[in-house]
Amino acid sequence: MENLLEQDVLLELLKNKDNRAYRHLYQCYYTALRELANLYVKDLHVAEDLVQDVFMSMLESNYNFRTENDIKYFLYTSLKNRCISHFRKQKVRDKNVEKISQVYYEEEHFWKKALTEDVYARLMNAIETLSPRCKIVMKLVMNGLTSAEIAQKLNISLDTVKEHKAKGKKKLAAQLKDCEYVLLINILCL
Repeated sequence: MENLLEQDVLLELLKNKDNRAYRHLYQCYYTALRELANLYVKDLHVAEDLVQDVFMSMLESNYNFRTENDIKYFLYTSLKNRCISHFRKQKVRDKNVEKISQVYYEEEHFWKKALTEDVYARLMNAIETLSPRCKIVMKLVMNGLTSAEIAQKLNISLDTVKEHKAKGKKKLAAQLKDCEYVLLINILCL
């Protein structure tokens, strides 16, 4: 069969679902359709898949083509609709990925916050068991005050503050025992 089929022959072959007609159309239009699809979707593999889908829809169609222009219209309109459908699906996928990422972030943030609050609550409960002066010093340490600021605020010597901090760290470390808590106490009470 020659490369270019006569319109009447092509239409008759399509009507009879003859593979020669589809091969001919594929050879004539595939590259142009693929390039057009790629222009829109910006992904050659997706463009190739979309064009394959167009030819499959033509093969499965019972449409009665009357002219070669009908064939072109069918191919290009089908491609346009497939591109639009691809963008809609992509938009839904992107939206779902964003939602999943947000849920994951919120869950991760929730557990970090819950763990932080739990650690803080256990530490504060342990501080409550300390002697009154030591408890006050350790609470001020937890509020971020320096030893010098604590000494000035409580009107005691810097050495006394350091002594209360050392005793507090030791008692808290003994009570809490978990290495995370001991590390936290050491960081807070530097």
